[in-house]
Order: sequence, then C-alpha cells, then structure tokens
Amino acid sequence: MLDKNVVFLGAGNMARALIAGLCREGLDPARIQVHAPHTERRDALAEEFGVQSLAATPRALPARALVIYAAKPQQVRDILPGWAEQLREAHALVVSVAAGIRINTLQGLLPGVELIRAMPNTPAQVGAGITCLYEDPALQEAQRAQCEALFRGTGKTLWLAKEELLEVATALAGSGPAYVLLFLEALEEAALNLGMPRQEARLLAMETLRGTGEWLAASGLAPALLRYQVTSPGGTTAAALAVWEEGLRPLAQRALAAAVQRSQELALGTERGDGS
Repeated sequence: MLDKNVVFLGAGNMARALIAGLCREGLDPARIQVHAPHTERRDALAEEFGVQSLAATPRALPARALVIYAAKPQQVRDILPGWAEQLREAHALVVSVAAGIRINTLQGLLPGVELIRAMPNTPAQVGAGITCLYEDPALQEAQRAQCEALFRGTGKTLWLAKEELLEVATALAGSGPAYVLLFLEALEEAALNLGMPRQEARLLAMETLRGTGEWLAASGLAPALLRYQVTSPGGTTAAALAVWEEGLRPLAQRALAAAVQRSQELALGTERGDGS
C-alpha cells in the first residue's frame, strides 16, 4: 500500500479517478491534498472522499510527497513554475498526466525535481484502466514502485522504454475508450434500424464487448486467433467481417495517426509557450 502524502494540482476527472483508486487501496484521504482554482470542483472531491481542498496558490508541501499534475496540458507553463521551489524543498516526486508534455519540457519548468510521465485512461474511474508510464532516467527503483502504487487502485500499469511511445499510448489507450464507445453507438444504431428496441440493443452491444475482452484476456491468444474461432466459412460472422474489412483497418491507422499528430502539436505548442 502507498504510504505517502499525495498532492493533486488540478481537480478534474482524472484527479477524481486517481483519488478514488487511492481510497480503494486504503490510503487515508486526510493525506491527500487537492489544489485547484475551481473551489466548487475541489470541494466536491472533499465532500465525496474526505480529502483536503486547498486553493491553487503555491505553499509548503509535505516532505517527499507524490505530486500529480492533473490540470490541462495547455496550463502547464502557467502552473508548474510557481510550484518549483516548494517541490524542490519537499523533495517531491512529480507525476504528470498531461498529454503531449515531454520530460525535457517538464525539466525546464521544474529544474532539480524528479519526474515521471503517466497516461491513464478513463476506465481508471472504475478501477479498470491501464496507465502507461515513462520515467526520468535518473529515477531509482523505489520511486518507480511508488508510482506503481499510486496507480494500483485504478487498474494495470505499463512502463514504456521510449518516451515517444507515450504519444502512441495516448492515441491507443488514452483516447481509445472514446473509439470503443463510438463503435458501440454505431452497433446500437444499426440494431435500431433493424427493428431492435434501444435498451436491448445497448445491452447486447455492451455485454458483447465486456465478454469478448474478458475472453481475450483469459485466453492469452492474439485477437486474430480468437476471431478465426468464431468465424465459420460462409456464415453470418464472415458476411459481416467482409464489410468491416472494407475500411476498418485504414480508418484505425488514420485515427491513431491523427491523435499522435495532435499530441505532438500540443507538445510543440507548450515548448514554444503558446499552448496551441
């Protein structure tokens, strides 16, 4: 179990998901601080979880705290430099969940501060997420373990060997829940057009997705191998897959490439200081 004071800079959905995970893992909520300019948001977290709600003004931090930057990527230059002195004095480990903001940019804003980049995804809100991590090469194994403990209550963690892979992870796992939800919407609408009531169509689509994910995880096999198992030659599944194959793979390539490009644009904008 994590035995650290945890400080959030930001009070949005990802902060809430991480706080929920920490509380599920047994961390005393009194050891969690939330600093944000939006009083309503941070007070809502205090009421729900019992964490400390504090203004965004930099102040002294608990020694060796884990500090999560959970505000918008475009705000990183406005927020982090003001905390640099307090972070160094506390010997804090900073974990940034800001998409597209690279380690060298963070090091420039927070010289002398130990850093990790993280990309959780939204299923973290129910403990079913996956968080991709990339570390400052100078970090020690104990700090890696602290970071893993931070995200344990939200699901799985995956360390990446190269920082540029975080942009791909953002495109795949970070944005991926929206792709899956769009796919489910499309299936639901298709079933509606064929006469099925909405409630039944949504349940069938959702449970098919859930069951397939669990089946795939339990099997340990590649998706293609399981797909062959449920595709009888000349059957209904084969007829549908022939249609999907007309455009699904190129669309997936284009979609992930567009997300990676946007992540790179965000990083570039932050390095220039224009946040575009």
